[in-house]
Amino acid sequence: MERLLRSHDKITALAFAGGAASVALIAGAFWYEVVARYFFNAPTTWAYDVASYALCPMIFLSIPEMARRGAHVVVSYVADALPSGLRLPLAKAVLLVAVLVCAVCAWIAGMETWRQYVRGVETIAAYPISKWWVSIFIPYGLLNSGLYFLRQFAGESPSLGPAGEARS
Repeated sequence: MERLLRSHDKITALAFAGGAASVALIAGAFWYEVVARYFFNAPTTWAYDVASYALCPMIFLSIPEMARRGAHVVVSYVADALPSGLRLPLAKAVLLVAVLVCAVCAWIAGMETWRQYVRGVETIAAYPISKWWVSIFIPYGLLNSGLYFLRQFAGESPSLGPAGEARS
């Protein structure tokens, strides 16, 4: 089981690198657009499309790593007001709800991505592409985030370091 969990962490780390590459791609596309437009009076028709297509992988390749690290947004006002004996049960309940919500949303997004693939739905842009190429990252991100919430529900602490390092 430990080997499977390490593999999951490594896949997540690689995906996170893909999310970071998406940020670089967006920055590069807009940088090129600004230079081409304002210095050479030759605006591009593709830069906005590339940036908009890269937004989805940027987000959904990154959120599993945030869930793995426990770096997602936490509103702890209610938990902080509870007696210490009730905080752990509340945290477990929240994790279980997060697992279920991620699983249901991953299923819905996966079915929609499949529908886009089967029907050949394309984006509406200067350079249209098959929409599923963008949408496929949504079920991946939701499903893997749900798996990290499940791991935490089962007692694993969020990792504070790169994939594969000892857990805190």
